[in-house]
Amino acid sequence: MTGPRLPPAGPPARQLPERRQSRRNGARQLLHLFEHSASGLLTCDAQGRIVLCSPVAARLLGTEPGTLCGQPLAGWLDPLAASGADAARLFEPGQCETMAHRANGSSFPVELTVSHTRLDGVPQSILILRDITDRRLTQEQLSYLANFDSLTGLPNRTLFRDRLAQAMARARRSRKPMALMLLDLDKFKLINDSLGHEVGDQVLRQVAEMLKGCLRGGDSLARGGGEAPFTVSRLGGDEFTVIAEQLASPEDAALIARRIIEALERPIHLLDHERHVSTSIGISMYPADDTDLDGLIRHTDMAMYRAKAMGRGTYSFFSAELSAELAARLQLENELRQAVERQEFVLHYQPKANLRSGEVVGVEALIRWQPPGRGLVPPDRFISALEDSGMILPVGAWAIRTACAELAAWDRAGLPPLTLAVNLSARQFGQPFLAGFIRDALAEAGISPQRLELELTERLLMEDSGATRGVLGALAAMGVRVAMDDFGTGYSSLSYLKRFDIDTLKIDRSFVSELASDPEDQAIATAIVAMGHSLNMKIVAEGVETEAQAQFLEALGCDEIQGYLLSRPMASAAFVEWMRARQAAERTYGAAPDSDSHPMTLMTMQTLDG
Repeated sequence: MTGPRLPPAGPPARQLPERRQSRRNGARQLLHLFEHSASGLLTCDAQGRIVLCSPVAARLLGTEPGTLCGQPLAGWLDPLAASGADAARLFEPGQCETMAHRANGSSFPVELTVSHTRLDGVPQSILILRDITDRRLTQEQLSYLANFDSLTGLPNRTLFRDRLAQAMARARRSRKPMALMLLDLDKFKLINDSLGHEVGDQVLRQVAEMLKGCLRGGDSLARGGGEAPFTVSRLGGDEFTVIAEQLASPEDAALIARRIIEALERPIHLLDHERHVSTSIGISMYPADDTDLDGLIRHTDMAMYRAKAMGRGTYSFFSAELSAELAARLQLENELRQAVERQEFVLHYQPKANLRSGEVVGVEALIRWQPPGRGLVPPDRFISALEDSGMILPVGAWAIRTACAELAAWDRAGLPPLTLAVNLSARQFGQPFLAGFIRDALAEAGISPQRLELELTERLLMEDSGATRGVLGALAAMGVRVAMDDFGTGYSSLSYLKRFDIDTLKIDRSFVSELASDPEDQAIATAIVAMGHSLNMKIVAEGVETEAQAQFLEALGCDEIQGYLLSRPMASAAFVEWMRARQAAERTYGAAPDSDSHPMTLMTMQTLDG
């Protein structure tokens, strides 16, 4: 027979105090963690009221723990309003970011972590608050760096594409056209090269402010009413864009472009200098010109390059004709690259003669292109493409070396010692090794530097910079002469000419063609000759075709002429024959400066078309 079942024996009496002590130690540790946690800790009841609050949580909220207990949590935290939720969302398990409010009314971002539990069967929520102000600032800084230009504060290329896509979408919905404009500062590289990149950065910042300033208050541009919104961006370098929305017609875009050009005409103050910065603007209209974002950008880029080709400081709209022109230009550049590889360029030489004696004293080397199976291509058909593509550098270097070698060959053939003029493009002139290259080319050919004359355009020389003066000074120290080509067509002034080491002024052919009959051309030529001689410069007239022009120039005191009256440009071998024929004619006719025959008569006796 079994007796009654007894309850299991409990722990020995000596173990009870140890367990109670362990629980008390655990409670103290939990309390210590609760009070000293780096994050704010809160517990809430089922109604969302705060039951417990750690000191850190109270400090984050700018009050005391006792003040918070019993208050609704929703009074201190936003109920995730950004996502359109209500206060109940505060107690959904998981992690989120929201805004917390301090007792003084200020707010700060927090990361909120929520979990649910039960205490003695009663549901409670445990919340962890972390101040993420520093994290938000870092995110905002990273976002700014990713989307804005650090130099000007304008949207960068990434944000520009996003803004453009949004603007195109708005234009589709509203059925109001928008314009995309691409601005490229004219000859900005010269500012960087001459004054340094820090000054160049100042220019870019001032241009950005000018753009923002001149586009404010643009409501008059939106003929449909309201204010025309603009977005100005910097793509990089000296390229800026303008997105103009809610336009009534392309005329509104033209009005904006003119406003920008006029704003940039105002001088920019840099150190001790005043600089005038012009811009070339390409314009595309959406949706008329393209329905694709990249296509719209590409067409605007085409229009900008057309504006530069038109003379800079102006604007151009994209058109189908422009697209066809660009395709032809790309084809030309491809053919020119092949021409460089196949060595299809040749030099022709046009003589220059002394006006008083009729003696041929020099030649100008001119580049011609001779593709297989085709005739000679004149320089006005391909030189600008060589310059824009950068191919002018190898072609120009070849021209200088070849011309110097030809000059040496003429010396060996018994021709009189002639001077050699070679044209330099702006790209060649801007090369840092130019002076050294010229020195080497002369040494290779065994030619005296005094017999070489480099012809530079007036516009290039008018960029008054330390770099320009430095290059000219180095050439002058070497003994190489410098001529200003096409003089009178740019913005020359006597003060500029005094600063440069220039030996020769060449009167542009546009002032020579009507010289015998046009009083204005006569006045200009007279002024150029007088000004040049006052500065001890030699004067050469280009494009002389008639004896009447030559006689007028001689009366003015012009020193030399160049043109069809004397000869067309010709290949080296033809030039040697031409010179020998002239020498024979001089021996036959015995013409001299004091003879009855005018020197020009002798000049035309043996002229070859070349």
